[in-house]
Amino acid sequence: MAAPETEVLDPVQDEPTTDVALYDPFEAVLTELREASKEAFDISSKEGNKAAREFVQRCVTTRTGTEEAYTKWNRPVLDLQKKNRDKRDEIVAAVKEIETPVKDQIDAEQKRKDEERIAKARAESARIGAHQACLNAIACLPKDYLSASAADVAAAILDLESPEYLGQRDWEEYAEQAKEAVDTALTTLRAHLENAKAREELAAMKAQQEAEAAARRAEEAKAEAERKRVDSIKERIHAIEISPSTCIGLGVKQIQQRIESLAREAADDFAEFQAEAGAAIEAALGNLNAMLETARDAEELAQLRADKARREQEAADAAARAEREAQEAKEAAERAEREAEAKRQAEARAAEEKRQREEAAARRREQEAAAAAAQRVRAQAETLLALLVEARGHVPAGDLAVRIDATITAATGAQQ
Repeated sequence: MAAPETEVLDPVQDEPTTDVALYDPFEAVLTELREASKEAFDISSKEGNKAAREFVQRCVTTRTGTEEAYTKWNRPVLDLQKKNRDKRDEIVAAVKEIETPVKDQIDAEQKRKDEERIAKARAESARIGAHQACLNAIACLPKDYLSASAADVAAAILDLESPEYLGQRDWEEYAEQAKEAVDTALTTLRAHLENAKAREELAAMKAQQEAEAAARRAEEAKAEAERKRVDSIKERIHAIEISPSTCIGLGVKQIQQRIESLAREAADDFAEFQAEAGAAIEAALGNLNAMLETARDAEELAQLRADKARREQEAADAAARAEREAQEAKEAAERAEREAEAKRQAEARAAEEKRQREEAAARRREQEAAAAAAQRVRAQAETLLALLVEARGHVPAGDLAVRIDATITAATGAQQ
């Protein structure tokens, strides 16, 4: 039903009452107060203070009177405004009560139309979004095959090239875009396929190179191990060759221990160098045995010298005891000294002769032993000197080398 037209009346233009004449008396007083304020008040004097107070009182009275005049004039105006506001609210509420049902019908119809329009827009947006999502999936498909194998890329190309790929859905107005997206993806995938083939070929070449390098490293390691093995055997043979020089100046027991240790060496332990090792062991044992004999002679000579010293000490001790016994006998048999003097002197001479004979015999034995030792030393001197000279070249610099050089120098000087 059509709503009837509502006639809107023009509002009554009431002229507000502006009776400013009620302020005229106060304006006159204000003029007087303004003129009076131009002169300063002498507040310090009684008359001036009183005049100032009276002036202030007039001001207060004027203000109060003005406010009371306005209040008396404004009260009827306030009452009239309240009545008008109440009437306005009454009319507005009545109009809203009539207006609301019709307005609700209009709003409901508009809401229905808006919801129908929004639903259609959403459906269209979903349809377009589905097509665009599929187009985007085709466009993004090559990204998934950037680092894929050639077989996987080839399979993806074969799938895109098949008629069934685009026929899976109705592309509607996006059919041409879908075909273009597939063509673009195929172009990219074909480039990926070439890259994958090149990448796999390069990987195969690298793998082959790495295998060859590993084989070379294995051969080098094997050669290095063989070199170390040979060097180790040669070092052992060299140690055997110079072993006599390391025993120079040692005693019989130490040389004997070295001979026993060397005798335990087996030529079979030196692999292909067993002939060299056997020769070195045999030569070293011969030299060490010669050195052992020399050391034994030296120890025997030292023992003879020690025996001589001991006998001399025993003779000295015997003489001392004899002297003490003679002194005691002299003190004990002083009265018989003359009768025993001849006998004592005879015994002393006999003892002295005996001592001299024993010393002479001991000296002969020492001279014979020394001569025999000297003969053996001379017999081995040239051999030992030749061995020292030969071994010197294999001895590293150090105290042992210095001692060998000194021994060679001394032996050569002695021969000269």
